[in-house]
Amino acid sequence: MTDPTEQEIQQQISELDSEIDLVALEKPRNDALRLFIDHPDGVDLALCERVTKHLKHLLVDYSLEVSSPGPKYRDRRNAASSEPKESLQ
Repeated sequence: MTDPTEQEIQQQISELDSEIDLVALEKPRNDALRLFIDHPDGVDLALCERVTKHLKHLLVDYSLEVSSPGPKYRDRRNAASSEPKESLQ
């Protein structure tokens, strides 16, 4: 069994909804994967359930935890996206 990569999981999640962003992938144990996802409309339990069901093939080898990185991540992300961009002129 080879561990799935962040890129592979992001691609699979994008098939479900192209706006879902895989923020981080952790492997706390050999048989567990922890995914942190974000979405422009926020992350709720229903979205986590949809992602888990979409990735059900991983449940053969892993326990799967899907959650939001939390509001602090969203605040940092929004602050970074609102910073003025440098002009290339």
